[in-house]
Order: sequence, then C-alpha cells, then structure tokens
Amino acid sequence: MKHIPTDSEWRSVPWCLDIPYAYDHFFGKTIAEAQQLLEENALYYQEDLMFMPTPCLGYYITAYLQYLMSDRSKGDSDGASCFFGLVEIRHSDINTFTPETVAQTKTVLQKLGTHQEWYDADQVIYGDFATKAQRTIGLLSSKS
Repeated sequence: MKHIPTDSEWRSVPWCLDIPYAYDHFFGKTIAEAQQLLEENALYYQEDLMFMPTPCLGYYITAYLQYLMSDRSKGDSDGASCFFGLVEIRHSDINTFTPETVAQTKTVLQKLGTHQEWYDADQVIYGDFATKAQRTIGLLSSKS
C-alpha cells in the first residue's frame, strides 16, 4: 500500500479491544512519523501492528522494517525480538503484501538472525535469533 490508510481501511474489520489504541497512535501518520514512534519505543508500538487491520499493517510495517534496518535500532533488543512475534502472528497477512514488502521482511529477518549482538539481545534472555529468523522466514511466501 502506497497511501496512508484511510478511516474506512481502519474500519474494514470489527474492532477488538486493541485496535482503538493502534488507531489513536497511527491513524493519519506517514511512514516517517510511524518510524519515529518505533524509534521512541518499539516494544510499546509494535503491539499496535499486531492488531491493526491488514490494510493498515501493509502500510505501517514499512516503518518497522526501516527502523530495524537503521542505525537507530542498535541496542534495541526488545524491538528486534518482537519483530519475530509480529511475523509469526501476522505471516498470513504479510504474505498478501507486495512481493517487495515480503522480500524486505525477509531481509530484516536475515539481518536480525545474523546481528543478534548488534541489537544487544542476550541469547539467554531472547533465544537464538538465527533459529528464529530461519523459522519466520520459512513462514513467508516464496513468491518474492
């Protein structure tokens, strides 16, 4: 998706208890503005991506991808670790996104899998990122 999600896209599914928070945080935001939220507190805002409607995730996942590939994510063990959970939970939706988005998601997962120390993610606490990356990449479509 190339445009900021509209109100009707946000309301394209019945709302669970978590969608209003995602809407309050992300509605009307550009990718750059959403990335700023993730830079401030990826652990907090990634939860919004877990629950937002698929059309909205299709737009805002780009902010998370860009954040995790940026130097600003260095040392963000929680933000990096949570991305695996997002992909695990939403992989069916992610597989419906453009081939470029699926490919970018795989690229981020590969970086996480090979740069666990860069994210300051202690393996005892966060598990093995290489194993998690391999598993989550396997959940994504091979169309890309």
